[in-house]
Amino acid sequence: MAKPKRKIWLIGDTHFNHDKLAQDLGRPSNYETLIWQGLKKLGKNDVLIHLGDICVGEDEKINRRLGSFKFKKYLVRGNHDGKSNNWYLNRGWDFVCKEFKDKYFGYNILFSHKPVPVERDYDFNIHGHFHNIPAKYHEEDLVAIKNERQILFTLEDLDYKPVLLEDFIQEKSLPK
Repeated sequence: MAKPKRKIWLIGDTHFNHDKLAQDLGRPSNYETLIWQGLKKLGKNDVLIHLGDICVGEDEKINRRLGSFKFKKYLVRGNHDGKSNNWYLNRGWDFVCKEFKDKYFGYNILFSHKPVPVERDYDFNIHGHFHNIPAKYHEEDLVAIKNERQILFTLEDLDYKPVLLEDFIQEKSLPK
């Protein structure tokens, strides 16, 4: 019997328990429910890459709930993920890092929370952090590093659910 195909999913900037951010970004009041419903659709052979900022306050309950899912969970720590790597690993995360690069669908992709300078060796840098905030509000952060190889992942534009990496790449029409 053939093993089910492993799917790679992306999510990031979930910001559970962050009511003020949700209000500031115009998130619907049920955004956390939408995220949990989306996560329930992942299969046990799948991998979830979380681009950081899980929640505010490093909530034990949220991390343990995420850890209870059977799929593999990779955390690329964001600025709100302040515990040690070991803390997250002990709560069900399978891999924890500041950033990582791997080859998917013919691309060397660097996954990070914030964008990474162009001098680095990657085809594309998929990152979060800026949400759906207009660029003019974070332009200072980007001046030195902004380039066409950085791709912003915004949960606000993706119906608050995980997205297949392959679909995300196709939607962005990345050149081969």
